[in-house]
Amino acid sequence: MIDQLMILAESGTLASEGVPPAAVGIGVLVILMALLGVTWLTGGAHHRSLDKKSGHTSDSDH
Repeated sequence: MIDQLMILAESGTLASEGVPPAAVGIGVLVILMALLGVTWLTGGAHHRSLDKKSGHTSDSDH
């Protein structure tokens, strides 16, 4: 009985390959880069770099 269960488990793992690890890694990388981009856009560093290029500072706006 146990040997038949082992054979069934082995054939089941071969039949259902699942998602390849490379696809999971690339997907995680894309998600993390998207989160980094959102963080960069909503953070103050992006706006400070734009202020330096245009010559405006937060003190001169007042």
